[in-house]
Amino acid sequence: MAKKRRINHAGFAFMSATTGLLKSIAYVLLIVGIALALSAMAITVANDVFALVKQENIVTVELEYEVTSEEMAQILEENGVIEYAPVFRLFTVLKNVQGFKEGKYELNSTMDYGQIIDTLRGKKVRNIVKVTIPEGYTMVQIAELMEENNVCSASEFILTCNTYDFSHTVLEGVPMVENRLEGYLFPDTYEFYEGENTVSVVNKLLNNFEKRYTKAMRNLTAKNEKTIAEIVVLASLIEREAMWESERTMISGVIYNRLNSPELFPKLQIDATLMYVTGHKDALTAEDLLMDSPYNTYLYEGLPPTAICNPGLNALLAAISPEQNEYYYYVADPETGGHVFSKTLEEHNAAVAEMKKKYNNN
Repeated sequence: MAKKRRINHAGFAFMSATTGLLKSIAYVLLIVGIALALSAMAITVANDVFALVKQENIVTVELEYEVTSEEMAQILEENGVIEYAPVFRLFTVLKNVQGFKEGKYELNSTMDYGQIIDTLRGKKVRNIVKVTIPEGYTMVQIAELMEENNVCSASEFILTCNTYDFSHTVLEGVPMVENRLEGYLFPDTYEFYEGENTVSVVNKLLNNFEKRYTKAMRNLTAKNEKTIAEIVVLASLIEREAMWESERTMISGVIYNRLNSPELFPKLQIDATLMYVTGHKDALTAEDLLMDSPYNTYLYEGLPPTAICNPGLNALLAAISPEQNEYYYYVADPETGGHVFSKTLEEHNAAVAEMKKKYNNN
């Protein structure tokens, strides 16, 4: 007689529960994946509409006859001015734009959708101004420069820098605090529209920093066990302290030496950090040295909370690759604009006394 097989109901129940759990997990992962994909798509579409972070691409479009908004969207996409023709088409519907007349138009991929439409409809294109940001300028100085050149208001520039959540990779880990973009507004010569969107203005500066801080620089930063944020702060100190190009890496070496010897030098005691708060005075007073500010490196240990200016490329390179020296002190020479470097406090005090004599004689 054949044996009857015994059915393990508990086993089936377990398998059924496991299968159900796996299906639930798979469903949740699917939903999360879809949400992330939609979020990423929303960001890329917004970037296209508002031209937040786009490579410049100047294109001349010549229309030999009037075209519909749908046809124009396709022309713009094919010429690399926009990325999403359907989104542009929707934008024209919302703006109640039916079509575009024949003519020759110069367009740029850095224009937002509104600027593109205004240009194609023959409205006056805003003037383009060239603005040069010197190395070592602070965020406030750059803001004033923008206002002087009718790019945007200084107050709006500062507000955008302090509150807008820019997503550049160099800003990863940088907290949303006051002056957070100090150091990342790369000094260079730029072209802006008069009355340009402030987010677009700041983006151009950040995009340039992102490009200038090369892969090789990033690799060396990581190799030295530093973050980009630390390098930016260090570079800003070097930019403000060094008057001579040849002294950048030397001063960088001194700062590193003090940071690496916290038991002997718990405080950096750098005038420039405090001058950032006092307004870059020529000389600090005894009262200034007692100011309770995290930028006062005579009172607080380590680096200041943010950069104190926007350093140029050479200062960044000096911060990444400091000179290996045994100096722990330096004092400015009023005659040459350079510095006298010392290894010991005794040597430094003698140098300070000598420099004071020079200063009084001048």
